[in-house]
Amino acid sequence: MWLNRSAILFQLKYKKQTDQALLFAYIEEHMDSKEFFLQKAIGWSLRELSKTSPNTVINFIDLHPLAPLSKREGLKWINKQQNQ
Repeated sequence: MWLNRSAILFQLKYKKQTDQALLFAYIEEHMDSKEFFLQKAIGWSLRELSKTSPNTVINFIDLHPLAPLSKREGLKWINKQQNQ
């Protein structure tokens, strides 16, 4: 589980250099997990990506049945920007 979490998080600060295809592949592989730390990692990685590619993250979340925690975390920055 920790290795899978690390695989999801390793690009966290890559910003525009994030390999989105790789990130999304890892997320899709683990999005059905009931493991809190994987759900949190998915949301965290999506939240960071949303700072440089918000529309990509919104589209990904709309098209995939993510856990509520992952979805909430993934949209946190976007929602904050919309409420300012």
